[in-house]
Amino acid sequence: MAPHPQSPQGRGPLPPQVDPDDCAVDRGRPLGLRLLALVGALSFVMLGISSLMPIFQPSPPPPLPGATKGAVG
Repeated sequence: MAPHPQSPQGRGPLPPQVDPDDCAVDRGRPLGLRLLALVGALSFVMLGISSLMPIFQPSPPPPLPGATKGAVG
């Protein structure tokens, strides 16, 4: 085995040279975490929509003037 090359100041071995073509490829997140994030995002959207639904519901018509709530008789 060849010895490590010494730095110019003689303070220890040089760090190994990094080949850019030899770098690890980031494969992203596992499928389970992607699905969990998707469910969380959809639940957040559904919570927002359900909290805004009462704004878009039509209000009940006002009672007619002179109408009573009891039986006529």
